[in-house]
Amino acid sequence: MKLPLIPFLRALVRKRVRALAVALLAAALAVGGWYGWRYYQYRQSPDFAYARFQEALRPPSPEKLALLVDFNTLSGELAQALARTFPFFKKGPDQIHDLKITIQTGLLKKLLSKEEPKASGEVETDPQKLLQQPFSLFPADFLHQFLSGLGMQRTQGDTALISTSIRHPLLNRTFPVILRMENGSEGWVIRNLLNADDLVRQFREALLARIAARRDLFKSKNDNTRRRMDATLPLQSCSASAGLLSDGKTLLLVAHVLARNTSAVTIKNINLDALFTGPDGKMLLQRFLNAAVPVAPGEDLDWRWTIELDGQSPLGQSVLAAKEISCAAKWKTMTLNSGEVLHIADIPTAMKECDKSGHKHPAALCLMPIFRR
Repeated sequence: MKLPLIPFLRALVRKRVRALAVALLAAALAVGGWYGWRYYQYRQSPDFAYARFQEALRPPSPEKLALLVDFNTLSGELAQALARTFPFFKKGPDQIHDLKITIQTGLLKKLLSKEEPKASGEVETDPQKLLQQPFSLFPADFLHQFLSGLGMQRTQGDTALISTSIRHPLLNRTFPVILRMENGSEGWVIRNLLNADDLVRQFREALLARIAARRDLFKSKNDNTRRRMDATLPLQSCSASAGLLSDGKTLLLVAHVLARNTSAVTIKNINLDALFTGPDGKMLLQRFLNAAVPVAPGEDLDWRWTIELDGQSPLGQSVLAAKEISCAAKWKTMTLNSGEVLHIADIPTAMKECDKSGHKHPAALCLMPIFRR
C-alpha cells in the first residue's frame, strides 16, 4: 500500500528544484549580463585602446597601429614643428607634405626593423667615442625604450594622455613624448603629439651641442698633435725672399726654414704650412711645403723651398710689389722613423658655418643624412 505522503513529497521536491534552477539561471544570466556589460564598457574605454596599442607594438604591426593611431594628423603636427625649427629642411611649396611623407616613411622603417639591443657590457659609454660614432635619428633600442617607459593618464572627458621617454646616447639627452588619445566615431584613437614643438626644439639644441662637442674634440686632437710636433722639431725661423729670373717673367719665391730635432726619434718627412704676407700684414699666398729629409735626434733642419710664380700674374705682381715678405710657418704633417704620422687635420666642412644664405647654423645640419632623405 502506497502512502499518500510520498507522491506529495516528490512533487514538492520537483517543484522546488525547478524553482531553484530557474533562480540559478536568472542569477547566471544577471551575472553574465553584468560582466558582459562591464566587458562592453571596457572595450569602449581608453584602457582597452591603450592595451591594444601596447599589443600592436609587440611586435610592431603597422596594420594594427594604423587602426589605433591617426598617423596623418600626428605626422602633420610634427611636420609643422620641423618646418618652424628646421625651415631649410624640404624647403619649398610642398614642404609640409614632403615632411609628412618623410616622417611616416621613417617611422614605418623603424617599426619594420629588427632591434637587437646590445648586452650591457657592449653598450658604449665613453663620451668621446660616442661623439665619433655615425649619427642616426633613432637610438638602436628605440622601440624597447618606447614600450618600457609607456604610461597612460586618464583626463576629463573623452581624452587620455600617453607618455614615454626616449634617451638618445649619441645626443646625451632624454626626450619626453606626450601623445593625446581621444574618443570619437572611430573609438579611442591616438591623434596628437602634444609636445611636438618642444620635442623638435630640444632635438635641435642637442644636435647643435653634439656638433660643437665634435668640433671641440677635433680641435683638441689637433692641439695635442701640434704640441707634440712643436716639441719634436721646434721651428726656429722662417724667412722669405722673391726675385725675377732673367726672362723677366718667372718669379721665384724662396722660403728658408731653420729647426732642430730635440726629441729622441728620427724624422723622415715633413710638411709645412707656410703663410706669406707683405709689410702691411696682408696675406700674399699660402703654401704647403713638403720635404723628404731625415732629421736625426739633435740635428738641425736647414731647408729651402723654391716656389715658382708667374711674375706677370696678379699674384706675381703683388709679391713683387711687397718687396719685404714675411713668413709664418707651422707644421702640418710629420712622419717619424717608427712609422707614426703626426698630422693636423683640416676642420671638416660639416663643422664649419653653412655657406648658404640665411642658414645660421653649422653646415652639418644641411649635410647630415637625416636631413637629405
